[in-house]
Amino acid sequence: MARERIAYIDFMKCMCIMLIVMYHIDHDFFDYFAPNLNNALQAFRLPMYYFISGIFFKLYNGFADFTRRKVNNILVPFVFFVAFAYCWRLLEYGFRLAVGAEPIDISLSQLAEPFYLRYWPNTTPLWFLLSLFWVNVIFYAMQRWIRPLWGILLTTVLLSVVGYLLGVSKVELPLMLDTSLVALPYFVLGWGMKRLGALEPSRHDRWGVLVLLAVAMPIYWFSDFMNLHFQVLPAYWKLYLLPFIAMVALFWACKPLPRIPLFCHYGRYSLIILGTHPLILQPVRFLLLRQGMESGVALTLIVFVVTMLVELPLIWLLRTWTPRFTAQEPFFLPGWKLR
Repeated sequence: MARERIAYIDFMKCMCIMLIVMYHIDHDFFDYFAPNLNNALQAFRLPMYYFISGIFFKLYNGFADFTRRKVNNILVPFVFFVAFAYCWRLLEYGFRLAVGAEPIDISLSQLAEPFYLRYWPNTTPLWFLLSLFWVNVIFYAMQRWIRPLWGILLTTVLLSVVGYLLGVSKVELPLMLDTSLVALPYFVLGWGMKRLGALEPSRHDRWGVLVLLAVAMPIYWFSDFMNLHFQVLPAYWKLYLLPFIAMVALFWACKPLPRIPLFCHYGRYSLIILGTHPLILQPVRFLLLRQGMESGVALTLIVFVVTMLVELPLIWLLRTWTPRFTAQEPFFLPGWKLR
């Protein structure tokens, strides 16, 4: 039986994926409005996804079943979007030849790069899926081997310190394992919020917006640049305290919101947007720059609107014709059997 959608969770995912798309169009976009706004948004833009995943963490029916589900929902889409991006890049190569633009690299090695490189140009945001997979596996092991709550919390802190030291020392582990250690506390916060009953309606929910407004300025003032992908990390306390406050306040403020169909649709299929938005925005931005537009607010907004509009039919296409590859249906059935 399909799990009932929670409207404010989908709204939060929509808000995060839209901010990610805007950032990937122009890294400086938010700073056009306020000099430290991008750093403040970094405090929750990606950590919120770990937080939400932690809310819905389950042990399921043992490690085999747990792993099968995470492979279906995370690793299968990862591999699919890598292949999809390569096919898209072949189309872009043909288009560039047709308009007389500089050709791009289409070597087959690009299909393997996401498995051993830190950065690859086609679908850079997919690093998050590798990291999320390992966070789930690490926390599953903690749940199985550590019984007391204080032990889980202490282990979370110790692992995050290891990840932090690796990051500031510029030591990279394969397959985003170092980032996973850093991101683990965001996941555990979501898990802890659910344990405290945060998903249940409360008479205190109406205060969420006021709390968010109260913490917005301190988060803006104290936030420093943070990039989990490349392990560019602020001071340890800023890495966790500010995101924790931001995520809890945003969660609290979003709970009373009604269902907004378009935003909830984008949030529900944010995985598809994560895997495809660079493939749309890059050629759109290229065409606009080729027509003489300059980088700035106008260009970014146009590219953003076009990207999100193109995502609507693309979401329909992928969820309809490739549901097993985009986490809409299981790729592996119980017992690791293929349909």
